[in-house]
Amino acid sequence: MFENIAVECPVGFLAAVTEALAKLPAELWRTGNDGFAGIAAAVDALSVQLDCARVGLVQEAESRGVVAESPSASSTDWLLAHSEHLEPADAARTVDVARLCALPKNQVMAAAVSGGTLTVRKAMTALRQLGQVEHALEPGKREEALASLTLMAQTGYDRHVIAVGRSLMALVGADRSLERNETALRTLSSLKLCPLANGMIAIRGQLDPESGAVLSAALDPLSAPTPCEANGGRDPRQADRRRADALVELCRRATAAGGSAPTTTKAQIVVTIGYERLAGAVRGSGTTLAGQVLSPHSVRKLACDASIIPMVLGSQGQPLDVGRTKRLVTPALLAALWARDKGCTFPGCGRPPQWTDAHHVRHWIDGGTTSLLNLALLCGYHPPPRSAGRYPHLGSSTRPHRCRHRTRLHLANLTC
Repeated sequence: MFENIAVECPVGFLAAVTEALAKLPAELWRTGNDGFAGIAAAVDALSVQLDCARVGLVQEAESRGVVAESPSASSTDWLLAHSEHLEPADAARTVDVARLCALPKNQVMAAAVSGGTLTVRKAMTALRQLGQVEHALEPGKREEALASLTLMAQTGYDRHVIAVGRSLMALVGADRSLERNETALRTLSSLKLCPLANGMIAIRGQLDPESGAVLSAALDPLSAPTPCEANGGRDPRQADRRRADALVELCRRATAAGGSAPTTTKAQIVVTIGYERLAGAVRGSGTTLAGQVLSPHSVRKLACDASIIPMVLGSQGQPLDVGRTKRLVTPALLAALWARDKGCTFPGCGRPPQWTDAHHVRHWIDGGTTSLLNLALLCGYHPPPRSAGRYPHLGSSTRPHRCRHRTRLHLANLTC
């Protein structure tokens, strides 16, 4: 029924949908608590479909000559003229994606967009990443690279798509393109302190991946939530407030330290990289716990710093250098846990590894060993359970198992 209405009278159909959605907020009180998750998912799916509808609209309007016959100077202007709430940048991005998806070589991306599983924004991010490496790809490998970027764009965030792009750059970069890219980004680093009328100081800037990894490693431990009894055991500060407090605390420590370097608990960068890549025998890259992709050159450079822990992996992905086993969790073993668990292992928790502590699955006093197979990361909100049954399945290997978004999908066979 709805399909017929949409085909025969699309304007009326969309008007009816808009009217129905306008009534939704006022009617949510009728929904049971267990129904909100489903509504959130449906609204998200609808927003992606609307993105796709705009792309299809632009493609059809251009192919029929509707835009050319209009007084608008371009397809972007035409779309803006008929979209009261659309920003110019979003309109331009929609037109770009519509045209790129119309090309036969981008069929994989076009299918995802038209199928309502990929937003225009992330499609553009993926296509830009592909544009940086496609000149170095072997014939026939472009589609595979685009498929990897498209899949990550469908399941991850922009930063994960960019990480895949940088990994591709490292894999095909016979001309050291990743290193050159890092050097170029370093020249764009900037930091501004802008006094505001109310006395506050606005901080604006950007850092290259290597510098960003150093700053994140210093701030993350200090910005962990601090339990507050007056607030039911939860930290009342939002994440951005905690990071601001952490930056001030870091500067205070630096001022008080005098000639010595200030330190923070757990202020270490863990970079996961294969041994052959670190040694330069094969192309590739290293990845920090936050998903930042670094060239082997940057990893070797950072490894000279005592605050850097290179987590070197063997051919099967197992940590090769995790230090000697002791009853207490050593820094090297903790680094291996960070690389494997990626954060709190309690189901549904997304707190980063710097906000967690290592706990024995089977307590050492009960005969449990201090090893990767018997350790798990838990944040302060999720105390260790009395039995191992509540832990996520750790498996029978020491390979990382808690990857929210993998940054190397279908990349194994991509060579320059």
